[in-house]
Amino acid sequence: MRLRKHVPLIESTLKRVALRPAASSLCTRCRRYASSQAYPEKVAVLGGGISGLASAYFVSKEFPRSKITIYEANKDSGGWIQSRRVQTPTGDVLFEYGARTLRPGSNALITAQLIQDLGLTDNVIFAKTGSTGAKNRYVYYPDRLQRLPSPGDAPDFWHIAGLWQSGLLAGAPSALLLEPFRPQRPESLKDESIGAFIERRLDKRVGNNLASAVMHGIYAGDIWKLSARTLLSQAWMLEGLAGSIFKGMIKIQQETPLTDKVMLFHPHDLDVFKAMREEVKLDETFQRHLDGCAMFTFEDGMAELVTALKKNLENSGRVDFKFGSWVQDYKLAGENRQHVDVTTGPKDSPSTERYDLAVSTLRDKRLTPFVTVQTVNLYFPNPNLIPQKGFGYLIPQSVAFEENPERALGVIFDSDAIQGQDTAEGTKLTVMLGGHYWDGWEHFPSDDEAYGLAMSLLRRHLKIKEEPTHYNVNLSKDCIPQYTVGYEDRLKSYAEHVTSQYLGRVRVVGSQTHGVGVNDCIRGAWAMARQLRGAGWKKIESGLERAMDARYDGAWVSAPANQGPPKVKS
Repeated sequence: MRLRKHVPLIESTLKRVALRPAASSLCTRCRRYASSQAYPEKVAVLGGGISGLASAYFVSKEFPRSKITIYEANKDSGGWIQSRRVQTPTGDVLFEYGARTLRPGSNALITAQLIQDLGLTDNVIFAKTGSTGAKNRYVYYPDRLQRLPSPGDAPDFWHIAGLWQSGLLAGAPSALLLEPFRPQRPESLKDESIGAFIERRLDKRVGNNLASAVMHGIYAGDIWKLSARTLLSQAWMLEGLAGSIFKGMIKIQQETPLTDKVMLFHPHDLDVFKAMREEVKLDETFQRHLDGCAMFTFEDGMAELVTALKKNLENSGRVDFKFGSWVQDYKLAGENRQHVDVTTGPKDSPSTERYDLAVSTLRDKRLTPFVTVQTVNLYFPNPNLIPQKGFGYLIPQSVAFEENPERALGVIFDSDAIQGQDTAEGTKLTVMLGGHYWDGWEHFPSDDEAYGLAMSLLRRHLKIKEEPTHYNVNLSKDCIPQYTVGYEDRLKSYAEHVTSQYLGRVRVVGSQTHGVGVNDCIRGAWAMARQLRGAGWKKIESGLERAMDARYDGAWVSAPANQGPPKVKS
């Protein structure tokens, strides 16, 4: 892929060119409906997971007079976010079935504002940057736990030497030194897998030993299928700019007379970052706590955020929930195709309702495949069950089958990672099974089978001989979208389809299009609702304007790093 040179863009950035408002790239060519309505009177939100709840919340903020209906197929809202308290003889423990913590990165700014607005700041539990749960992270390789260096610690020669001797870092030092001298990718290459990219730029072993473990923890995915262009976007763009990642970093720094650090950004993201800085205002104490933490959650688990969102929407008197309502179809309707008909319910007796606007968080398997993950939560009364302390460990794809016949992705040391949720002492662990290892499976382990797999793994890896007194098994079928090779092109085509098919009356949000994390989904909902502001809901847009931004022609733009993702602190 031939990437454009960024010198003019750098120069314009250095002059502090005013960035256009978020999602303005299509404004010059967007038609608006001739409707005289000042706001959408009726809005449908399709899906009651975190994306749907956040969308309803932010849309209600933009249009306080709109009536919003949330359709959810399940009996309750929250999607994959579920927390459950279990009583033990000495107290209670909290089991998380899905997401369990939030990261205080750039995407967390919108989540933090939401938490503050919902009055949950006093319920937040922070894991400080220097805590054991935050610092100690492990990789299982080849047959034991290897502690990874902590970013905040000074380099430890003997620690690094031990990792090198274990084989975990095989190929890494020489790969880093030789990266600038490796051939640039051919112009015809539009995307490739993370594994192929790392093999080509660095060393195959770096991908299999390290990158695959990271991708297991985030996406439960296979590095030989996941898109490098999407998930390693900075590195991908830097190589395209100068022929290598290292040369690209040097190039963008040399082409600016400023001392500011310069980075590459998608032009649409710069607009969104600017809007976040202007509109998000956090309480000073809350900001300070977030700035000093590595991760955070809630006293009653992540479900506390879902519960608070739902309660806020219910109390508004303007939001209705329709649980057990499968969305069968939605399509443009009305004389001028200015409405959306949403059809729900069983196929033999469907019900159709007309809306001015619909927000869809529903999945489309033509865009991405999905993986299934099974979690096994276990509680042991013994607080000293394992000698290792930390967040947990991930298992790379390079580990021999004999060491991981259960096809596990990793183990979370819950009692170390987040403290303050349980009243019972003990050790709490979560084993993650499946992911891409189960691709193509039609049948999955039963609860008893999953428990057996989890205990087999823990006995082998952690030498645990005791049995837990309480455990829970949860199967999340098709829970994580996989941004596989070619995702960027598919997303653009999908965005064009939604735009032309629904003429702005349907906006799309969710993990399939905006990122798999809770923070990603909440930020996506906020950005979508912001695009609706004023007469924006009448524009022919899709909520996927990043994928269709006319300023993006295959290359990102250079800009000072301080114009990039805002930090949580002001």
